[in-house]
Amino acid sequence: MFAGTGAVGRIGRPGLSAKHGASLLSGMTLALDFMNDGVLDPRITFMRASSATYTDASGIIQIAAINQPRWDYASGVLRGLLVEGPGTNLLLNSTTLVTQSITVIAQAYTLSFYGTGTITKSGAATGALVGTGVGQRVTQTFTPTAGTLTCTVTGSVTNAQIEASSFVTSWIPTAGATATREIDYAIMPIAGWYNQNAGTALTTFTNRAWAGAAVLNNALFVFDDGTSNNTIYQMAFANSNTFVQPNAAVVYLGTPANVSYNNLDIGGAPYTKAALAWASGGTLRQAANGGVVSSVAMGNAPVVSRLVFNGQLYGLVALNGHLRQFIYWNRALSDAELPQVTT
Repeated sequence: MFAGTGAVGRIGRPGLSAKHGASLLSGMTLALDFMNDGVLDPRITFMRASSATYTDASGIIQIAAINQPRWDYASGVLRGLLVEGPGTNLLLNSTTLVTQSITVIAQAYTLSFYGTGTITKSGAATGALVGTGVGQRVTQTFTPTAGTLTCTVTGSVTNAQIEASSFVTSWIPTAGATATREIDYAIMPIAGWYNQNAGTALTTFTNRAWAGAAVLNNALFVFDDGTSNNTIYQMAFANSNTFVQPNAAVVYLGTPANVSYNNLDIGGAPYTKAALAWASGGTLRQAANGGVVSSVAMGNAPVVSRLVFNGQLYGLVALNGHLRQFIYWNRALSDAELPQVTT
């Protein structure tokens, strides 16, 4: 049985072209296409306990209501379903910013705004961020000393933000107080398409945190039983100032079990494709962007009940990027097939 959305003629499944060969359709039981604006598989429950912003196809910042998913664009091109962790904008009246001071600690912060003006930092940090144009966002990550940071505004500065983060996230509107964007979750039951003994997951995604950020455990997906005791998940680490990403895959069966690592060079590509295959009593294997397969022996696979997009449930870091597609096979793809599906 095949359960999917948005099949667009690529041998009947999103994300696979004729070059992959019809044999790769064997065992494919789920294909989620997140590149269809406004269309989400009805089995998915999307949750976010606050409103949040996104950029539409016309380049206009829009506000999505509580629990409303966000399809996000850049220069008129759809990037996918935006999935982020929580964030707080420390600047007040951020739509049209005026000079103000905030309290900071000695950790990474990211400043961003749209417009042609300048924000000059003083006090706990120094330096300036200069706008490049109306409708264009500029960003700057910095680490202040603990104390008071003054942001002096000159010119046109709109939709401004300072967040305690080593990378930029979507703008959080504020008025007379700071405001928080809550975490995005997408959860789907596995009934009808999942094999408890073996499987393969392919995720196509973008990740904002990979642009010069510190090492982060960004979760691509998690299969779980509603607890952290029984899980299968794949995550991506970001090495500061490089494009070499060690990916990790972990199986929990009551206690931490197997971890498989491999390095992939995303080379500035617009998105990444990562695949994870597992088999109870066999191996845990993964590949990304057509690269080599890494493998480790694993014990019995845990019994799970749902698919979760956002591993921050278990102390990992949210994807903080865009989901483009997710495909599942009810079998473990071979070492030859894993690089094929990630090319």
